[in-house]
Amino acid sequence: MFPWEHLAVGYLCYSLFAHLRGRTPNGPATLAVVVGTQFPDLVDKPLSWALDVLPAGVFAHSLFVAIPLAALVLVVGWRIGRTEPAIAFTVGYLTHLPGDVLPSIVLGGDASYWFLFWPAVARPGVDVSNPIVGPGAGAGILTNAWYYFQDYLGQLASPKGLLFVAVELLVLGSVLLLWFRDGRPGTGLFARLVGRRSSRH
Repeated sequence: MFPWEHLAVGYLCYSLFAHLRGRTPNGPATLAVVVGTQFPDLVDKPLSWALDVLPAGVFAHSLFVAIPLAALVLVVGWRIGRTEPAIAFTVGYLTHLPGDVLPSIVLGGDASYWFLFWPAVARPGVDVSNPIVGPGAGAGILTNAWYYFQDYLGQLASPKGLLFVAVELLVLGSVLLLWFRDGRPGTGLFARLVGRRSSRH
């Protein structure tokens, strides 16, 4: 999934979870969802694409890291009185992981879920003695981002890809409407942060 897709799924799940508990997403929680949905890629992409030290998408995408880290975030959030942002981050983080499995299934490929169990499971068909796997590893963040975006566009040219786009647009539109219905949480916090920064200059 691309960043906007992870964000949409994460916000949808968190908002529904909040409403089930009689709450409405607020600014700090929404910001935490944004960070949580992007967190695995913010950690793993530089480790592979820029620093060339690990295979792409294995460390923060692994359940062996995600589950203890999510538990730690919840405990720390509870201890410092920031339970709701901690829950929001955790929901965003944990929805990211199955979100990376879904496209391979929807677009007609085999379910690619090996990374969820790294390092216990290696990438299929790759020599595990080579720590860097995947196209473009170590070539830089922009080069890799462009490579994967072109690959994504190629997949969308298929009939299944067009259906995927239609469903994606429906989901993105629905989540945007939900965000408006929730009162556009996060916009006030963002405006305050930008205003505070500009007042320093």
